[in-house]
Amino acid sequence: MFKKDIYVFLVLLITSLYGQNTFSQLLTNNSGLIHVSTGAIVMVSGNIDNLAGSQFENSGILTVSGDITNDAGFQSPGTIELSGNWINNSGFIAQGGSVTLEGGYQTLGGTNLTTFHNLVLNGSGIKSLLHNINISGSLTLNDKELAIGNFNLFIENTSPGAINRTTGFISNNLTGRLIHRTNSVSSYLFPMGSSTGTNRYRPVEITPYLANINKYSVGFINHDANNDALNRNQADNNICQLNDLYYHHIAIDSGSALAVISIYFDLLSDGNWTTSANWKTTPTLHWEKTDSALLISGSPFNRIDILNWIFSGTSAFILGKPAILVDLGPDKNGCQGDTFTLSTTALYSNYQWSTSQNSSNIQVTNAGTFSVTVTTNGCSAADTIEVTTIQLPIANAGTDISICNGSFAQLNASGGATYNWLVTNNLSNASINNPVASPSNTTSYIVEVANGPCKDYDTVEVTVLPIPFASAGPDTTIYSGKPYQLSAIAPTAVTVIWSPPDGLSNTYILNPVSTLSENTTYLFTVYDINSCSYTDTINIHVVPNPEIIIYNTFTPNLDGTNDTWIVENISQYPDNHLRIYNRNGHLVYEKIGYNNEWDGKYFGSDLPAATYYFVLEIEGFDTFKGDVTIIR
Repeated sequence: MFKKDIYVFLVLLITSLYGQNTFSQLLTNNSGLIHVSTGAIVMVSGNIDNLAGSQFENSGILTVSGDITNDAGFQSPGTIELSGNWINNSGFIAQGGSVTLEGGYQTLGGTNLTTFHNLVLNGSGIKSLLHNINISGSLTLNDKELAIGNFNLFIENTSPGAINRTTGFISNNLTGRLIHRTNSVSSYLFPMGSSTGTNRYRPVEITPYLANINKYSVGFINHDANNDALNRNQADNNICQLNDLYYHHIAIDSGSALAVISIYFDLLSDGNWTTSANWKTTPTLHWEKTDSALLISGSPFNRIDILNWIFSGTSAFILGKPAILVDLGPDKNGCQGDTFTLSTTALYSNYQWSTSQNSSNIQVTNAGTFSVTVTTNGCSAADTIEVTTIQLPIANAGTDISICNGSFAQLNASGGATYNWLVTNNLSNASINNPVASPSNTTSYIVEVANGPCKDYDTVEVTVLPIPFASAGPDTTIYSGKPYQLSAIAPTAVTVIWSPPDGLSNTYILNPVSTLSENTTYLFTVYDINSCSYTDTINIHVVPNPEIIIYNTFTPNLDGTNDTWIVENISQYPDNHLRIYNRNGHLVYEKIGYNNEWDGKYFGSDLPAATYYFVLEIEGFDTFKGDVTIIR
């Protein structure tokens, strides 16, 4: 349906309303407006030339068997089915529409970048770019190859599902890139492949760690990296072998998110790769093994996941095999007669020992130098270990010892270069040959005697004998110059000694008599049959003798005053003997241990008032004589 004058050249343009078809061999829009309404179907059997100064609007279905050349304004919210080439030299606005390539070998070019909304690849043959293109909606490859050459294909849509395919792929030359904008923590597929040389589909997935806006780009180079001055022989020591079939370019064009890079490969046709490398330009040109690269087995592809990748340096990535390491560990020192197990630190596919054995570990009993060469996945490594042997020591912990409880024993081991006592109960030093042992119970001390790694053991028993019981008796107080008999207890003693000997009648018996004039502490030491000893002490406090005062009268009349005969301080001398006589010498009262209780009676009857005569004997002290008068 025409909205203004239209100039038609070469063939008649048949216009129609909705649902009607228009056929032409050539449609040229020369400074006019062509509008295909929604629901209309226009089929052009030939080319469309949208000349400068024209306007083309497609809201329906536009089928073109030839090329579309746009030199003016072109808007297409509808569908374009194109069997020829796309040549865009001016402004094209997709407005949510779709372009389907239905022909054979087709090109997308022109002098201007085209931004398609949806681009669908059908028909037959390879579709090729002759200029950069953008896609704001989706790219459907189906089973076709989209050859972008040295141009860029930019997927503006941030959806991880913006690219759809069955067996189709995107190929590129050395500088061509597939670029995808991302904004989620999802896996974005870059379906890269090549039909040049060996046909290969080797996709890459990029999974950002953050949901911010990023632009990642990928290219697949289907030949040896050596061809592009990326010398595979210039690899760091962590790399054994690099893929000579192909490599990838993987980069971040904008943004800053860390990402997981997943590089897929075919195990059967590409080889068994287990890591990856990135080309570095500093400090020298070389391939450097990527950190945190994991092999993930799958079907039909395995993949290498590069975790936490920070995009820096060059964008070239290649599959590789890490240099393998074999470590037999430090040299072994052992004892004559020992069996030594020599073992590798990982699992390898092949082992070749200098002993001609081919297992992962071997056992040897002799000293010498041993080596192993291991091989895995085409990579080899070797290591050597030295085995030396030392003569066995002969441990001697010494003879058994008996000590008294509380004493100590001097141990003395011999037989080696170093010593280690395995029982350390009350031991002064466990790492010398002659420590001091002070156990409280009978203890067996085990000593480890060593010459280097060679060890021997022996035991010495320290028997702890009990201490004899002894008691010197309770502390006491005595009068100066008054004899006092000590009474010690020592049931198992064979020898006793008192010291100091001052004032003692005998220093070698249990119960000597002590006569002192000053305070003294005696040490009472006993020895049993094992010569074990124990010492107890007794403190003797010496006080002056109390004065004896004898009254010469008393009045036993039961008035509560002076009713008995009083001798002051007599209670301090319980070993006394009192006798009282009348004037005729007759004994009227006698008491051993008198304590002021005579009331003037004789066998219960009052004695008459008179003067009586007494004799008071105090053992070990004195004898007093005199008279006492009873007054009634």
